[in-house]
Amino acid sequence: MARKKKFTDPIDIEIVEVHIRFVEVMENVRLETISPEMKLGYLTIMKTLTEKLAMPSKPLHEIMGEIMADAGPLIFQAMQKR
Repeated sequence: MARKKKFTDPIDIEIVEVHIRFVEVMENVRLETISPEMKLGYLTIMKTLTEKLAMPSKPLHEIMGEIMADAGPLIFQAMQKR
């Protein structure tokens, strides 16, 4: 999928490129290897993060704190399943 670059700042461009790479890796490498339980947790976190990011008035540091609290239990659960 070709995208028209709307950013000129090199860091902004790199962030967009990393986001694109993240989606490619999730879709082509990881998604099929994740358990259904883990997929549900991941989906919940991603939906919540996306909804929070869509609120322009909410500061990013506040969003990150909330997401860390939400994701913490999922991360610890995943670490215990090694």
